[in-house]
Amino acid sequence: MQTNSSSSDLTFLKIKSDQISQALKNYLPDPKEANRKEITHLFEMEWDYNLRGGKRLRPSLCLLTNQMLGGSDEKALPTACAIELLHNFFLVHDDIEDESELRRGKPALHLLEGIGHAINVGDGLFVYVWQALVENKKILGSSTSFKIMNEFLKQCNLTVEGQAMEIEWVKNHVFDLQESDYFDLVSRKTANYTITTPMRLGAIIAGANSKLLNSIDVPGEKLGAAFQIQDDVLNIIAAEKDYGKEIAGDIYEGKRTLIIIHALRTANEAQRKKIIEILNKPRNQKTKEDVKEVLEIISSTQSAQYSQKIAKKLAEDSKKMLEKRLSSVPNSQAKSDLFSFIDFVVEREY
Repeated sequence: MQTNSSSSDLTFLKIKSDQISQALKNYLPDPKEANRKEITHLFEMEWDYNLRGGKRLRPSLCLLTNQMLGGSDEKALPTACAIELLHNFFLVHDDIEDESELRRGKPALHLLEGIGHAINVGDGLFVYVWQALVENKKILGSSTSFKIMNEFLKQCNLTVEGQAMEIEWVKNHVFDLQESDYFDLVSRKTANYTITTPMRLGAIIAGANSKLLNSIDVPGEKLGAAFQIQDDVLNIIAAEKDYGKEIAGDIYEGKRTLIIIHALRTANEAQRKKIIEILNKPRNQKTKEDVKEVLEIISSTQSAQYSQKIAKKLAEDSKKMLEKRLSSVPNSQAKSDLFSFIDFVVEREY
């Protein structure tokens, strides 16, 4: 199968993102239509993260999978918008939980508006998710709509479980972690959420049978893990203007990434104690020198390079599996774009 896309610059992502931007107007309220200034402000805040853009990979992947399997964008757009709204809901609350400072190149919402407003905005976005999904009944019928809602429910539960694991590890100063623990966390919190679930949703809307639908799961999870590992790497090496989030934010937040787990395993005893000492500090007590010291240990153990190798292997495995499992799907631009996307996951710099 030919997997080199003619849109190797990933212009399809821009096209899909623009579609989603337009369609979001059907689900998010217009601040001009509010009847009180307080509600105007609420509506403006609900638009905030959505207007900041982002890559919109998840809803685009839903649209792309649906298109590859012969579905129409019109039927998939409500679900794609629900994916994006869910993502932004999670981001607003996640930024509070992690005490993040930047989101898409600007201060996190809770820093701009306060924690109370940010929690309320997240709650509002979560309501709009289900508002978008309810619309599917008219477009797709009750049976397909129920399948889609069930996918969302399963994913929400998984994501919350993954977030709980991460919070517990930081709160309880857990460092005796294996790589398997990291992959369990990633599977729950981000891998399925980023790749598998959007692809499954696109396939369901296109009317894929159970065999094809379930064949997505394992390669999707591998690719999702590769995506998260690359995100962890970019968190310490990317240019902030491109990355859009705080560089070394994972260290400030004390996250147990694959990079940190590898560094703890391969560093000498003094270095290991130093990493633990610094990561155990509350965020507001970590200094730039602290973070620099952890980064120097990561560099000396080559933990970022190690993690990137694993990400590339996972992406390669995912690509081979999908080539085989999608072999019965006719070749098309959408199919080529999907495989270009796989390459992008580990080659991206933002």
